[in-house]
Amino acid sequence: MQKENILIVGQGIAGSVLAFQFPEDQFEVTILDDGHLSSSSMVAAGMWNPLSFKKPSVGWNSERLLASAREVYGTISEKLKIDFFHFLPLNRIFPDQRSANDWDDKSTERTFGQFVINSYGKKLHPLVKQPFGHGTVNHAGWCDLPKLLKAARDYFSKNNQMIEASFDSSKLHYEGGAWHYDGKKYDHVILATGSKNSTLGYFDWVPVYPNKGQVLTVKPKEYHSVEILNYGNFVLPVGDGKYRVGGTYEFNDPNPEITEESKQKLLSKLSSVVADEFEIIDQKAGYRPTIPDRRPTIGEHPNNKNLYLFNGFGSKGVLYAPDAAKQLVAAITHGTPIDTDISVMRYFKG
Repeated sequence: MQKENILIVGQGIAGSVLAFQFPEDQFEVTILDDGHLSSSSMVAAGMWNPLSFKKPSVGWNSERLLASAREVYGTISEKLKIDFFHFLPLNRIFPDQRSANDWDDKSTERTFGQFVINSYGKKLHPLVKQPFGHGTVNHAGWCDLPKLLKAARDYFSKNNQMIEASFDSSKLHYEGGAWHYDGKKYDHVILATGSKNSTLGYFDWVPVYPNKGQVLTVKPKEYHSVEILNYGNFVLPVGDGKYRVGGTYEFNDPNPEITEESKQKLLSKLSSVVADEFEIIDQKAGYRPTIPDRRPTIGEHPNNKNLYLFNGFGSKGVLYAPDAAKQLVAAITHGTPIDTDISVMRYFKG
């Protein structure tokens, strides 16, 4: 049986996870990417959290998404022979007494309670300020995205699946029942280009908005913890005594560079919770692909056969991408309908 050729444009977390889901005996997958020069995946903390904190509740589809993440990342980890997917407790610092009371009330409910740990009597580092206490989330954690994406890129390159170049949409055309790009024929083309979606033309009617985020890598003088700290922003241990601190949300900012203003905001908020001195190791910026309803947006173009979108993962790409990838692969291989709440068709006006 002849394999079908697939071109995936973009090798961030979305494109990388998706590429590994296609059965190797049925598909020949090629990935085209420019080296993540502005990819949010390369600067994101890679955290996931099954709960929502504004009004304590279980996040959208958390049980299913976590199950898919365990399965998919476990398979990728075995294939690449690296360890990049880490479950860590997350300590939510309550901003006021009402938040603490709401947390206690929700913790008695089964659906919410399954994701929290009884934190009564649990002590955080003495430098952490928590006048209203904290709650501890189970099943949270982080994915070492730079490690994963580099290993995936090396794997794709070794197997002659990688094209290192910028995507030029003017070179893509459909002819004779197939897509053609730069002299090669593909049965399917999948655009996983994140915040660049609107510049490509085909799915410019999907409202993918660039949402700039900045993060710091710091080294505290005394603070140390192997758990995540959340106080609106986050402090994530990444090894060697270093921590990732973030992140900002800067809508409608066309400047891709890091800024002193954002650095000071992150440090100010950090110092309000952790009474320590911090050495700045690094600062990075990237653009998250944000959708108005905060849901992934995937599926086939209504007017262009075998052209697909795989986008809209925002700040939760690590948690959303595995399940969405499974759905898109099932749609392509078996014609399985994509869930309506993440289908690209929810934004098509005809």
